[in-house]
Amino acid sequence: MVTLDTEGCRIREVECKSVLNKSGLADYTVNCYAGCEHGCVYCYARFATRFSHPSEPWGSFVDIKVNAPQVLAHEVRRKSVGRVFVSSVCDGWQPREASYCLTRQCLEILVHHQYL
Repeated sequence: MVTLDTEGCRIREVECKSVLNKSGLADYTVNCYAGCEHGCVYCYARFATRFSHPSEPWGSFVDIKVNAPQVLAHEVRRKSVGRVFVSSVCDGWQPREASYCLTRQCLEILVHHQYL
């Protein structure tokens, strides 16, 4: 489903294949969103979508990984426990989180399985 919010930001619900990904910043990263509604000019995460959204300016789109908690619940059972950097290339608490609660659900799964 693709929608536009009142400011013209494209919001798209997508399904992910994985969400607990290896990282050089910590053992893993978890990003429930790609893009951000804020579009801060100083944000280091702007680079993260230059290949997946090359023609869209930062702040004009958000991809919402609607199945992130379900995928994470499966992945934590088969991967070794480690440190997780949550929302390393997105704002985990952006406005859409108020209705989707994906970051919160993923944090609850990580805590339950004793990821740090």
